[in-house]
Amino acid sequence: MPETAPDFRMLKKTYTGEERPEVEGFHFFHELFYVSEGTCSVFIGQRTYRVSAGDFAVIPAGTLHKTDFRALGHSVKVVVSFSRETAARIDAFLGEDLCAACLRPGRVTVPAQRREAVGMLLSRMLYEYENRPLHAESVCRACLAELLISVLRYRRHEEEATATADAQTARMQEVADYIARHAEEDLPLERLAARFALSPSHLSRTFRKATGFGVREYLISLRIRRACDLLLTTDLTVTEIAGRCGFSDPNYFGDAFRKATGLSPRAYRKLG
Repeated sequence: MPETAPDFRMLKKTYTGEERPEVEGFHFFHELFYVSEGTCSVFIGQRTYRVSAGDFAVIPAGTLHKTDFRALGHSVKVVVSFSRETAARIDAFLGEDLCAACLRPGRVTVPAQRREAVGMLLSRMLYEYENRPLHAESVCRACLAELLISVLRYRRHEEEATATADAQTARMQEVADYIARHAEEDLPLERLAARFALSPSHLSRTFRKATGFGVREYLISLRIRRACDLLLTTDLTVTEIAGRCGFSDPNYFGDAFRKATGLSPRAYRKLG
């Protein structure tokens, strides 16, 4: 059953890995929970997330969810729950729709260098909530605004990093396709980098990160694969095949071929 909405509520809870899944369903308040130790599995909306130390789970009001800490060992989570009305007051105070931007269902990872600051902020909020000193409600609301801003920043940083990574991967796929189409040509790194308007060092570093190959290593692998086909399907001499595959030095071709296949070109041809 849906739960009634607290204006603001906090809870710190430790799990041993023996608990049953938390039967939560959905509720009419927003919830952020931060895993400070351990790992759990959280179903939010239509996806299951593995939430580990340093991650927030973001659960907007009305979103179906269930959390499972079973068999995952010692874990600690800090839960922050607040009503739609509290969110609206924060937006009104800040003069922007912060909560709508922040409170999208999912997992948000806090950068390692910011986790200590997040832990301190949550500890301060928990102290104010549990001990209720003068103006505790206002302090909690101000800290909540800071927490929401932080979560939004981390989320956007993740999205930008993912978009950049996706763009770089697509760009390196273009490079790999170009190398494959021109593998028999002379392709020094400088020429290839100029073709894609990149510096040689950036191209080399990014290509390896995206493909697992160095640029030269990838080029030689393509040439050797082509040479294998020609050795088995044509009567061309080894020297002719070397030239057709982009090797200007037959001796270098023989060494590279032997390193890649464990056989000399002539021994490989006999396999066919």
